[in-house]
Amino acid sequence: MSEADRGAEPLWYLYVVETAGGALYTGITTDVERRFREHCHGKRGARALRGKGPLKLCHRQAVGARGEALRLEAWLKKQSAAQKHAWLKHSSQALSHVAPACPEKRQGGDVTVQLEGIRLVVFDLDGTLIDSVPDLARAVDTALVAQRLPPAGEAKVRDWVGNGARKLVERALADALGAAEAARRLDGAHREFLTAYAQAPCVDTTLYPGAREALEGLKARGMRLALVTNKPHAFIAPILQALALDGLFEVTLGGDSLPAKKPDPAPLLHVAEMLGVAPQAALMVGDSRHDIEAGRRAGFRTLAVPYGYNHGEPVADAGPDGLVESLIELV
Repeated sequence: MSEADRGAEPLWYLYVVETAGGALYTGITTDVERRFREHCHGKRGARALRGKGPLKLCHRQAVGARGEALRLEAWLKKQSAAQKHAWLKHSSQALSHVAPACPEKRQGGDVTVQLEGIRLVVFDLDGTLIDSVPDLARAVDTALVAQRLPPAGEAKVRDWVGNGARKLVERALADALGAAEAARRLDGAHREFLTAYAQAPCVDTTLYPGAREALEGLKARGMRLALVTNKPHAFIAPILQALALDGLFEVTLGGDSLPAKKPDPAPLLHVAEMLGVAPQAALMVGDSRHDIEAGRRAGFRTLAVPYGYNHGEPVADAGPDGLVESLIELV
């Protein structure tokens, strides 16, 4: 369920801002980034923050209902400055002092720290665990040829993957025809793509090095694993079975499993709720800015891999909490 569907019960966050002098200010909101920008620009905020910049957002935490957030905020406000700093130090959601105007591209570092306090790891699929472009490109080209258009080829498709099947086909049509004609033909081409992909979803698809070892190693350590992809759900099981990954994930969600998909945080929050794990004890692992944004908005810690599909942009630019060259580093 997306935040819009929550009606009178949006997801509330606790956040902590540090002034230039080291003083801490706590607050609650449903949109941390917007509220922090307001504080930085002096448009909104407590008197304690005015003229005390530059400000730093040093903590955010998805809590739940407003009443729960208020109770946590009230408790934290009662703590001494030393106690607040100690609480932040040990909180799994503490950020690495992100400057308001130019967030650090936090990457690398000790993976042990990245997993500290984590009970649930949610993985993206395409571009993170598997290189699926060869099979996706074949299906895209089949759909284009059925529309009497030239095939796009793997190189182009690699930059189009990441927002679900329909968006992939839309990008392929727009590349060949322009946006207006692409919109007219989209429904038919999308059906042709789904038919073609269903016939051969995992012929040339391969696991990235270290992916299997990471999944099996995390599972052996008692970590709960889930899969959240924007790929249609019907294709997930055949691919996992073909690659002998079935049985590793407690929950799998596709782009059509819920009304919203990544970068909306709803799928991640849904998984956390299903498994009874607080967002601050969960990690989102992905290859694109959509994965990082979804994880951040859900209150998850985020970890990126640089080798996948991110529309030709470095995923480090999305500001993940960590970045690993290979998933084997997780174990």
